Amino acid sequence: MNASNVFKRNQATLKLVFVGLLSLAMLVPLMMVRSIIDERQSVQYSAQQTIASRWGGSQSLGGLVALTRTLVKTSDGDGARIQKTWRASVLSDLDIAVSLTTEQRYLGIYEVPVYTSSVTIKGRLDWSSIDEFQPEGELLLWLPLGDVRGVREVSSLTLGGMEVAAKPLGVDVNGNRGLQFTVAEADRGQGKDQYQLKLKLAGSEALIFLPLADTTRVRLESNWPHPEFIGQFLPSQKSITADGTTASWQLLGLIRPFSDQWTLIEMTPHQLNLSGFGMRLEVPVDVYQRSERSVKYGALFIALTFFTLFLFEVMTGRPLHPVPYFLTGAALAVFYLMLLALSEYVPFYMAFMIAAGLLVLIVTPYTGVVLGGRRRGLTVGAMMALTYGLLYVLVSAQHASLLLGSLALLIAIAGLMYLTRRIDWYAYGDGAGPVRSRGR
Repeated sequence: MNASNVFKRNQATLKLVFVGLLSLAMLVPLMMVRSIIDERQSVQYSAQQTIASRWGGSQSLGGLVALTRTLVKTSDGDGARIQKTWRASVLSDLDIAVSLTTEQRYLGIYEVPVYTSSVTIKGRLDWSSIDEFQPEGELLLWLPLGDVRGVREVSSLTLGGMEVAAKPLGVDVNGNRGLQFTVAEADRGQGKDQYQLKLKLAGSEALIFLPLADTTRVRLESNWPHPEFIGQFLPSQKSITADGTTASWQLLGLIRPFSDQWTLIEMTPHQLNLSGFGMRLEVPVDVYQRSERSVKYGALFIALTFFTLFLFEVMTGRPLHPVPYFLTGAALAVFYLMLLALSEYVPFYMAFMIAAGLLVLIVTPYTGVVLGGRRRGLTVGAMMALTYGLLYVLVSAQHASLLLGSLALLIAIAGLMYLTRRIDWYAYGDGAGPVRSRGR
């Protein structure tokens, strides 16, 4: 058998190798599209940070904490020394009720969910415990907050029958932030143990509650239907509907990961927030996540399209030049770029329909001509419409995308095996027209 006969006998294998190598080569434009997606995500993140800096960032909120001066022993390179610092002490019962309203804020083409929360804080001061660590003098009460810039309104602290005005925290230790209320020595005493405070707090991304009491109870109501509960503790009760979310927590101080007292130089705000719990405004699969998912499936769908063209070659006996493969591959790659560009201006489903529709309208008549039949082009177009409809389902599924993708791939392989089960691959390229089937 001479070289010419060997080439003809294995022409199908060689063409299939070409299709495989071309499919791998298409990873290059797909990676370029992926880098553009990463770049746009970075710009979106910058927009989110800009809006957060102007509106209010992630907020953390706790109950009132008593601050007193205390002596602590520290050591450094020069030896041990005694210094005065601030000590925080949790108080008694704490009830927090929050009504959270969300809205969208825009910077250019980017939108970010932000919130405004109406907060009511109720609690009780245990004067007998307070007198143990500060028997006399003014009492400084601290309300820890994550981002003081988000305070829109704050009422006076109602303590018994008196009111105490809020002031910015005058203690600048370890980056701690919040509000302070100063109770005069003459106003200390029994009958003034119940307190109440109301404030309006703006923020973005998340709202975290700090368990700063012997018993902490929190009830949250929000119009955001996509919550992600975060932190050390999940809510004891929750309800999530299309109209919003309600959740409640009840925690004992026994399970708090730090003691009832600590010095401010020992614990940073970040460490304090690690003990918190709350809700994050989850954005369900945004346009960049969906575009990224589409590109991840891109190589598979391009390879399936190439193999579909190859099957038409084999089954019709009409060989295709590599140029139609390259041009079809270019159109398939531009689809993902078009999808990304459109999704920044219109809803993702509409962007996908427009990009996929344009792709099918371009590829269908072209393949009809190169395959030598209008019906063949319509068949390729119908198969592309079906596969890209499947792609939309895969990228839109929030949790079941892996399962659906695996099933779709298995079904596609099974379908190709069924269609090619009787093909005589050695007969491809013999110039005798369509490939003959072998066996029954």
